[in-house]
Amino acid sequence: MASSTVEDIEAFARRLAAGEASEPLSTEGEGPLSSIAASLNRLARAARRGPDDEALFARGPVVVFRWRNTEGWPVEFVSTNVEGLTGYPVEEFSSDARPYASLIVPEDLDQVIQEVTENSSGSAEWFEHRPYRIRHRDGRTLWVYDYTVILRDDTGAPTHFYGYIMDMTERVASAELIQRQAAVIENLGAPVLQVWDGVVAVPLVGLLDNERAAIVTDALLGKVSRGATSTAILDLTGVDMIDTSTAHHLGKMIRAVGLLGCECVISGMSASVAQIVVGLDIDFRDYRIYRTLAAALSSVVKARSR
Repeated sequence: MASSTVEDIEAFARRLAAGEASEPLSTEGEGPLSSIAASLNRLARAARRGPDDEALFARGPVVVFRWRNTEGWPVEFVSTNVEGLTGYPVEEFSSDARPYASLIVPEDLDQVIQEVTENSSGSAEWFEHRPYRIRHRDGRTLWVYDYTVILRDDTGAPTHFYGYIMDMTERVASAELIQRQAAVIENLGAPVLQVWDGVVAVPLVGLLDNERAAIVTDALLGKVSRGATSTAILDLTGVDMIDTSTAHHLGKMIRAVGLLGCECVISGMSASVAQIVVGLDIDFRDYRIYRTLAAALSSVVKARSR
């Protein structure tokens, strides 16, 4: 191989600055040109290796990608732990056989492209994607968090992206479960159960905010006003946490029902809730309190039969 010429070195340096891959320069011979060619080759190898702290990402949950800003986002570098996230070995990415866009679930690709386009058009140096899905080699769908750093040339045009990718499938699943549970609680509305002649029970679940307290109170008052209801049991079995606001709403509910001639009793207060009540210095001494709904109902029925 002939020694590199000035023209070869100039073209190589131009491609290196633009982030384009090219064959290494020849370092045959001696003299300044060979020395410059060797230095440029080292720079090119360092650029292909990725960040200097690559070893930090060889293990752990964060996978580092370097993509070219061309169609499909071809991968120039990826940390060695990529196989744990995607199921594909490093070699499959480094050979350009699998651009990053090919991993993204088609339904989410437009969102990702839009976010890249919007953030690249200005002067942003980095941005966070909304969670999106990728397809694992074994067919599983994974949710990922993507923190992207934008590399720009001298004119400000984006040439490459560094993506710091982390699997957040379990976190998304937990959030969805919490949303479903909240929806179930919300859909419960304010069940007022007729448990005995003249006795109703209201099972409470979760914290009583202003909106839910109003719904429960309206439903209970409506039930009491429509019939001969003398006792309402407010059951706290489904309440794991109580605060001053919740206690305030309970007190208002009990007083409102009392104005209609209906007594309220409380059941199902757990030991943890009882400790919180004592800590908050909430006074429940004026109310009859029972350990379980069954105990409250038994006591109320016995009192009515006397």
